[in-house]
Amino acid sequence: MKRPSLAVRRYRHSSTHPYYLDLRAFNQGRKFFKTKAEAEAERLRQIILRERGGREAVGLPLNDLAAIIQARSALAKHGKSINDAARFYLDHLERIKRCNITVNQLAAEVLAAKQKDGFSALYLADLRKRLNRFARVFGDRPIAAITVEELDDWLRNLDCAPKTRANFRANVGVLFSYAERRRIIDSNPVKRTSAPKLIDKAPQIFSVDELSALLKAASTVSPDVVPMLAIGAFAGLRESEIKRLDWHEVNLQGGYIEVTATKAKTAKRRIVRVQPNLAQWLAPYGGLSGLVVPVNPRKKLDGVRKAAGLHH
Repeated sequence: MKRPSLAVRRYRHSSTHPYYLDLRAFNQGRKFFKTKAEAEAERLRQIILRERGGREAVGLPLNDLAAIIQARSALAKHGKSINDAARFYLDHLERIKRCNITVNQLAAEVLAAKQKDGFSALYLADLRKRLNRFARVFGDRPIAAITVEELDDWLRNLDCAPKTRANFRANVGVLFSYAERRRIIDSNPVKRTSAPKLIDKAPQIFSVDELSALLKAASTVSPDVVPMLAIGAFAGLRESEIKRLDWHEVNLQGGYIEVTATKAKTAKRRIVRVQPNLAQWLAPYGGLSGLVVPVNPRKKLDGVRKAAGLHH
């Protein structure tokens, strides 16, 4: 059998790369070069690589050489090489190693990844809170060892409303989806858990009189919720956007509210004009800093509704 040789050859079909090395005998195809000097340099590098590999092969025991030849022959029947087999098996070993990663370790990795991906501070805080709750029970367990049944039991035993349980399910699902994408697990077990039944309630719409009563009651009972109620009623911001809104984004002097891209549901910045009726409600709060939504807003809103005589 003729031994393959390495020689720089002329290539007539290209004016920019007129020289090439034919490496097809070494399973590498052809390499093209602009100058003969570049081609000669690559030829020398290829020779050195093959001589180095040859010296290593000479030092191998006969049993190892026989195994290599046998493996190469068996793989060739499937159109694969020893390098293909090595990459596949190394990937397999890495997956086994990754299977031992715990919930605590993966949660930290997920949060770091989400932060680098540009998710909002509010989203990260909520995700961290729910993953920490999950980690109280499963923190030291390998993520790959947690079963659908265990997840179902944990979700059902949460002492919370169906909507809150659904939020926990979604956030824990983020953890397992990440593990699936990283091939730590074969499939996301959260997808096979039972989803809580959520009642699709119609949006709460207040009449003019009800809205007026609500704002007046808020001014007396919990004045710090007036801005969030007024902005929701007169500016048309989404609930999630109001929760993220900061006072430095409410420009009363300029007459607008800035919804930044990081806080908008559509991830696009927009400017909302402050109408005169909204400006009147917000005027007493000019100069405030921090989030527009106060601490414990749900509890305060319940008190405001009760004071306004609204129970729907």
